[in-house]
Amino acid sequence: MSRAVRVLVVSPIPSHPADQGNSARIQAFGHQLKQRGSVVDFFYYGMEGLSNEQRVHMSAFWNHFHFMPSLPLARPCFAECWGLDDWCPTELVEAVSALHRAERYDAVIVNYVWMSRILTGIEGAVRVLDTHDLFGDRHRVSEQNGLEPRWFFTSPAEEDRGFARADVVIGIQDEEAAIIRGRFGGTTLTVGHPMTPYFLTDTIDPDPLLSFGYLGSANPWNLRSVAALDAALGPDAGMTWALAGTILRRNLSLVSNPVRLGVLPTVDLFYQKVRCVLNPMLGGTGLKIKTVEALAYGRATIGTRDAFIGLPVRHTAHRLETVSEIVDAMREYMGNPAFRKELLNASWTLYLQYLAKVGWEYDGLLRCCAGDLPRRCKSMRQEEAPWRGAVGHQVDG
Repeated sequence: MSRAVRVLVVSPIPSHPADQGNSARIQAFGHQLKQRGSVVDFFYYGMEGLSNEQRVHMSAFWNHFHFMPSLPLARPCFAECWGLDDWCPTELVEAVSALHRAERYDAVIVNYVWMSRILTGIEGAVRVLDTHDLFGDRHRVSEQNGLEPRWFFTSPAEEDRGFARADVVIGIQDEEAAIIRGRFGGTTLTVGHPMTPYFLTDTIDPDPLLSFGYLGSANPWNLRSVAALDAALGPDAGMTWALAGTILRRNLSLVSNPVRLGVLPTVDLFYQKVRCVLNPMLGGTGLKIKTVEALAYGRATIGTRDAFIGLPVRHTAHRLETVSEIVDAMREYMGNPAFRKELLNASWTLYLQYLAKVGWEYDGLLRCCAGDLPRRCKSMRQEEAPWRGAVGHQVDG
């Protein structure tokens, strides 16, 4: 590429602080593109507000930071779900379009399908949609798991209409990218979530006081999963575990009596305190960024198959089917030094392999942003991927 690729990232979620999975995703996205020489601006449609501290951090991180306060939500177009454009007002579409006409970006990347209306106002740039997750029939998935639908959900037909507005649609993991590819005629990419391998770059306490820990927000899926783990452990499990994050802002009654670490200022403080991270996720969609984060900090990780979706797992403790199996793995971890070492090594290897894969994915995304769509950006078959068998060749986060 003869010059820096100029990219505009548009999001209804702030990139800073990275205290929830979607913010961490957006921040990592910007870091990866800038690391590859791109000039990346950020347009934040403030659905979660904006503090002075956030403005300072985002202005320092992005090449240019643009902000528009969010407007009140429209009434839902449908009785059972939101319409595709209910959360994306005309004023926002016009504001982003005006910015693009002034700056002439090479690519505009919009976060979430329900912001895809913005792409209808973009001409002369590669239009990219980062889905984060699938939202078609998301409410039905929640209901099938006994949870009240929250946040945005729509129909598959509405979601497909959003895909069609883009030149490139991104799935955060391979299974979702395959689903998108079956519903979208343009370029589909998998672009995962990279983090610096802190266990290689930072000093991480190898022998913290707490054996097990869980870090999470108060979303319904996390609340359900923690309740299931608590019930499986019961009051007499004989194993100490810790709980941290905004999930503790809920009044949780837990019979297993975990150590409550509270909402910590930075996530690294949690990983300095626990030796093995738990993710008892039951159901859910998308990539579990908390799993990626635990692996990046070099902690042995135990979780369900759902917790590791999108990761190239091999160890049995990374693909457990039930919370009862998680408790069994915890007991094995406590009582078997060989198992502890084996799980730690497997967690390190898994993360390095995943990081190499994601690095290759960002290389492909940047080629797309430069306009090299037909020849270079069509999704490569799994068996052709150059990262396979090359664990450790790329460890830069």
